[in-house]
Amino acid sequence: MFEKNQVNDLLGIDYPIIQGGMAWASDAALASSVSNAGGLGIIGCAGRDINWVLNEIKYAKSRTSNQFGLNVALNDDNAVDIVNIAVEHGIKVFTMGGAQTYLKLIPKFGEGVLIIPLVGSVIEAKFAERAGARLIICEGQESGGSIGKLSLFSLLPQVVDAINVPVIAAGGIADGRGMRAAFALGAQGIQMGTRFLASEECSVSDDYKQRILKSRDTDSMVISSKINRPTRVLKNKFAVDYLSREREENDHAELSKLVRGRLKLAVESDVDYGAMHAGEIAGLITEIKSARKIIDDIVLSYKSWSDVIHSKSIDPEVAKYLKHQYPILLIDRILSLDPGVGCKTVLNLTHDKWFFDCHYPGHPVMPGTLLLEAMSQTMVIAITSLDTHIDDSEAGVLLNKVGNSKFIKGAFPGMELTFSAQIKSFKRGVITGIIFCEAEGDLICSSEQTIVVPKLINQFISR
Repeated sequence: MFEKNQVNDLLGIDYPIIQGGMAWASDAALASSVSNAGGLGIIGCAGRDINWVLNEIKYAKSRTSNQFGLNVALNDDNAVDIVNIAVEHGIKVFTMGGAQTYLKLIPKFGEGVLIIPLVGSVIEAKFAERAGARLIICEGQESGGSIGKLSLFSLLPQVVDAINVPVIAAGGIADGRGMRAAFALGAQGIQMGTRFLASEECSVSDDYKQRILKSRDTDSMVISSKINRPTRVLKNKFAVDYLSREREENDHAELSKLVRGRLKLAVESDVDYGAMHAGEIAGLITEIKSARKIIDDIVLSYKSWSDVIHSKSIDPEVAKYLKHQYPILLIDRILSLDPGVGCKTVLNLTHDKWFFDCHYPGHPVMPGTLLLEAMSQTMVIAITSLDTHIDDSEAGVLLNKVGNSKFIKGAFPGMELTFSAQIKSFKRGVITGIIFCEAEGDLICSSEQTIVVPKLINQFISR
């Protein structure tokens, strides 16, 4: 699925999912958990001193052997020092924003260090590419914390069209649907911050996490626009009071003083009078999960949809006799075929099949109706493979009757199902037969079916 993904190749990760480097919230515990789950964990260094950063690097290395990176706020006085020292300690990936200092850092470190700029406009993306950036994060104003002016949906395709390096989408993404949308607009990876705030490993207070879970779609606000530092936060007493002061106060120094230290306050203790950075997508998040569960769920959702849209390679022999398309095409390949007599097919129940959670979420089993459909497809192949080659899309092959169906065992993830259809009667366009479904020699189910081919009936009548 992601075998040829450029983000994965450049970062050395399994899934093109990057955890946002959230100030005061993204520590080594969270970053290492994300990296262990196949994504790229990021330690947020904004507002931190060098000793803290070095301790977190050491701790992360003790927790994971996978790649992880640092996020550096370039408007911090010690930002460049942090990058230099981190490189000396083996860190090879940095995400950064807040200033354009990265334009000088990229050529300084060259190919050995991957510096990923965060951009909020097409012109910024072009500057980054010219400076030598090999990856770029395109962030929409839906995100939490410091934001730009453009939404991801409008900005992302423009950035993708304007540059020739892979783009990671950020802002307003929290599940597989968001990932699919980002990839449809040209991204090759996603970055999520707010979704990981509500993770088991994130160090923010439980009250902070609960405020995210209770958020509605309209519960985010943008503060500090007047001092040219627009910041998206969750609505609380501080945010409401600050916006009121912002409308009346013209002293930028005073406004800056009011907001200083509020994020740290929210993260550590006070969710009423601290600034809770969070994106607009907070209203979609209803559960605290582990970092691994977050990534697994997103990958499964994305892959299931990808199989439907792009479909995996359809066996040519199956396509020759069946015109079904995914997700309704269930048969993987034909094992044996005696036209007009019988057919044997295989269906591999890989764990990512879309239908496993249809009936019993959390208890994956293939629905009986789909087992009957797979049996029917096997019998149809025995019919459409005749010398006269009945095209099921033109002949109107219809299942007329299902009877004497017996379900002995469940069909579960990991099984390889074998379907054997035997035609018992073929008269005047009406075909009857029996189909057996087995797994490793054990009978799963059986069914007798009657299939009608209207075109053959019409031929018989016209005689």
